[in-house]
Amino acid sequence: MVACGRIWSSFESLTPRTLLLVATVALTPGCAPRIDFGSDLLWSARHETGDLSEWMAGNQGGPTDDPPTATVAITTEITAHSPPYSVKLANGASGAFDTARLWREAFPDEAYYSAWFYLPQAYQTTADWTIFQFQAPTAQNPLLYDIDLRSLSNGDMILSVFDHRPQYLRSPTPDVEMPVPIARWFQIEAFFRNVADASGRLTIWLDGQLNYDIQRPGGVSPAVYFSPCSSTEDLVPVQSAIYVDDAAISLVQLTPTGTLGDP
Repeated sequence: MVACGRIWSSFESLTPRTLLLVATVALTPGCAPRIDFGSDLLWSARHETGDLSEWMAGNQGGPTDDPPTATVAITTEITAHSPPYSVKLANGASGAFDTARLWREAFPDEAYYSAWFYLPQAYQTTADWTIFQFQAPTAQNPLLYDIDLRSLSNGDMILSVFDHRPQYLRSPTPDVEMPVPIARWFQIEAFFRNVADASGRLTIWLDGQLNYDIQRPGGVSPAVYFSPCSSTEDLVPVQSAIYVDDAAISLVQLTPTGTLGDP
């Protein structure tokens, strides 16, 4: 009988058949749906310590905010994706953009960046609402990619992608709109190949479903700042909250069930 719980493994020495067995065990009824990827998991923050120490480890990240309108705080006021703690990004900015942000510095040429989000209600956007961002910290303009929330006339909210470089800007919205879930946890995962040639790529999944696949040069900076955030102004209602949990940077796709996938 296979014991349930977290499965720790270094996949470098495993055969394909063993990898399949590990993935099968992880999805066996009664076992936790997530698995840990050993050396392929570069960093994670599950907030089970009740603080933001995972973001700040090694002086490579942390929280930033614009109080009093935008704040970052550990909370138990909702059921976390991995209880008991998650992070609340509150924002009540009006008339000018303010930001509540978590950030983590990374250096891989390509990696998967993932976080779980919870929206307690739908909001009406009157400006960009950035909730997931990549920055290039040594570049003249550190802003690179924004993944935004945008409201539709029917009340749904969808993801939108903005590239701050003037030759790109807003990406076309996919033909099939993919509403963001309200009042339940959802995962945004991005594959970012940060290279300066035409093989550069940003691929975005919402709850494991492909939402955007953008191929264009990156490589603006060898360092990447990965940032779940709430950056906006004049939402309706103006006082907003979005919760974040189980963030990760990995060399393999995590997916909502924590299994291996392809870029």
